[in-house]
Amino acid sequence: MPNIEPSKTQLNTEIDAKALFLAKLAARHEGLTLVEFIETALTRALPVPHWGEGFWVDTGDQDRDAATRLFLVGVADERLLAPKQRSLFHHIFTELGKQGKKVTLKSFVEFIDYQDGK
Repeated sequence: MPNIEPSKTQLNTEIDAKALFLAKLAARHEGLTLVEFIETALTRALPVPHWGEGFWVDTGDQDRDAATRLFLVGVADERLLAPKQRSLFHHIFTELGKQGKKVTLKSFVEFIDYQDGK
């Protein structure tokens, strides 16, 4: 029987030793694993249920999925976008408006695909 486990991604970044120590300590205090603690923090921080499941798309096409996620998050709350993402989000909305197109998920993703030469 195949191992049916959600795909996991390794975080390739450095976290401040103090922040990691305190996160682990807080997790133990709450009786949670570090991952459970992070998931709980996401649930509390994001303005949608299920810690952002509504923002997550994984069709296997990384570029289209990233564009879809950008659109979903930006429409829900632009403040959740990083500054460069927010700038791109506004640029696409502006350009689609200039072209007389209604901004939808499909037109947004197609605009990015067209710009990338796909």
